[in-house]
Amino acid sequence: MHHGKHFRRLNRTSSHRQALLRNMVSSLIEHGRIETTLAKAKELQPIADRMVTLGKRGDVEAKKQALSYLTNRNVTLPKLFDELATRFANRPGGYTRVQRIGFRGNKNGGDRAPMAVIEYVDGPTDLRREMLVKQLATIFSKEGRQVSVKDLTANGHANLPSTLVRNLRKVQFSNSVADLDQAVKKEMSARSASV
Repeated sequence: MHHGKHFRRLNRTSSHRQALLRNMVSSLIEHGRIETTLAKAKELQPIADRMVTLGKRGDVEAKKQALSYLTNRNVTLPKLFDELATRFANRPGGYTRVQRIGFRGNKNGGDRAPMAVIEYVDGPTDLRREMLVKQLATIFSKEGRQVSVKDLTANGHANLPSTLVRNLRKVQFSNSVADLDQAVKKEMSARSASV
């Protein structure tokens, strides 16, 4: 029977596909965010989540399993078992996020493949947080008065788009309001300095 055999083969042999995924998960652990095609990112996501689960377990057997799978072990193992394990200690799952970023360029015979960024959530370079800060800075600069994220959360979100409100709630789950306020003010000052 052919049940449970549906996965993305990525137009590669099994050994080539396994080597590709090993290299990609090692790069993701090392850098925190990588840009790749959407199909590769979706195939990589469960493997990256499994590696964080091994890091959270932290016993000798988990270290052996991670050691056998990861490349560039001098960099990836300390990051996995120290940095990522402590960051996600209270999170039950969902350690990675796949964010679509458009299509690959069509110059010089490009294939227009859908591209995505896969990243660990709640990190220093969280893409959703960066996009939210830029959107809030744009809204605050249009209003012309000094508004803070704390005021928005206290007074409600009557005049904001629903996607912005949803992203604000998700980002607030892992970031404090003061940090978001500071980031928005920094973005607004950078914009006013460039103009």
